[in-house]
Amino acid sequence: MVFIRYQENQDTILIPMKLLEQYKIGSQRIILKIGGYSKELAVKVHDELPDNTIGVPQMSNELTIPEDIPYELVMNGRVLSLGPVIALVAYLNPSELTPKRLESLKGRFSEYLSIKGIIYVCASRGINIEKKHIEGYYYHPQGDTAATRWIYGAFPYPDVVYKRHPIDTVRYNDLISQIGDRVINSYYFCKGELPEYASRNEVIKELFPETEKLTGLEQLSQMLRKHPTVYLKPPKGEGGRGIFNVTMDAEGNYVFVNHNNLKTMMSEPADLNQFLEKFIHRQYIIQQGVSTTIGDKNVDFRVYMQKNGLKQWECQGMIGRVAKKDKIVTNLKYTDKLLMGIEAIKLLFGVGHYEAMQIQSKVYDNCMKVGMELDKCVGNYGDVAIDCIVDRNYHVWILEINKRYGYDSLAKVKNYHLRKRLFVTPFRYAKALAGF
Repeated sequence: MVFIRYQENQDTILIPMKLLEQYKIGSQRIILKIGGYSKELAVKVHDELPDNTIGVPQMSNELTIPEDIPYELVMNGRVLSLGPVIALVAYLNPSELTPKRLESLKGRFSEYLSIKGIIYVCASRGINIEKKHIEGYYYHPQGDTAATRWIYGAFPYPDVVYKRHPIDTVRYNDLISQIGDRVINSYYFCKGELPEYASRNEVIKELFPETEKLTGLEQLSQMLRKHPTVYLKPPKGEGGRGIFNVTMDAEGNYVFVNHNNLKTMMSEPADLNQFLEKFIHRQYIIQQGVSTTIGDKNVDFRVYMQKNGLKQWECQGMIGRVAKKDKIVTNLKYTDKLLMGIEAIKLLFGVGHYEAMQIQSKVYDNCMKVGMELDKCVGNYGDVAIDCIVDRNYHVWILEINKRYGYDSLAKVKNYHLRKRLFVTPFRYAKALAGF
């Protein structure tokens, strides 16, 4: 752990002998790098500084690089890197950022001292591609109020971006041109894309229900001939809203049931085509229905997966969601009961603890496969929640992969330990990804 102190000479970096020896700094001239900021400087031994402090020149007046927080130091050749510098993109507009509002993110920084460096919260539209800096607030570990905990600044481009909000294409492309493939949860794919990728992948294709982009009545009819029920789903998550369960009754009527259990029945092709047109226009997907129930209540599972400080996927935990009776979705608003994964498996299948552990292990194994294939074929991910169903034959079906999931379910089951782990682990991955 090192600190920086600003000094007047713009062409020199002052380093105590102890740090020179500890980090084997033998070069007479080094390149100081802090996130996207870098400058070549002459090395001068300066033993009047504390042993853990480096004297650096004042940065550009437009950049905020705090003196009063701890940094990690990495020496690679002639490059001395201080950091990590991590940007948490959590909002759309900079105007949404205030110290009071950022207090809701405080729990994510409970293990800051094991990460160190500059971790700043920003908005996607606060990324300035001309000046190569980002407006936001950095976290100060010694702050004891909102105003002293969150300090405004314009920061250099980071080593790593942890993306919790979409970034427009122009800004995103500029970011990766500077930092490379170090954006966590890089690509926000829609619901229909992942099954399409999986269909070309022998490792995971059997885990996904048959899924296609909705094209019309003929396709719907063909799907219902193959499957007793299908779902029509919007391309992006809407909290369960907009989803329809579709079946065909004995009289040949198409029966559409929405998330509020409102039923629409029709059989005339003209009416059906008109009804489907709005979904086609919105680029809905059509998906094979897979479900498991307890007393007419749908049950699914949410598996929390993150990469750790070794840059490896881990299944952090799992919850089971029992929907309200006759509800077709299990989003929190429509949930009757929430249970930790093992308890939900016991209830669903009537098995003991050992058998439930085996089923959970199978779920985890399949989710790990999906995570690893996701990295190969789609982008760089490190923090997702996978929604899945386990059928009566113990086959695991992957329904959706959520990049911007919430944590209210964990509060309801009072698993604050798991919630804390989900808050802090992405920063461990970000630190490793940054090279610290």
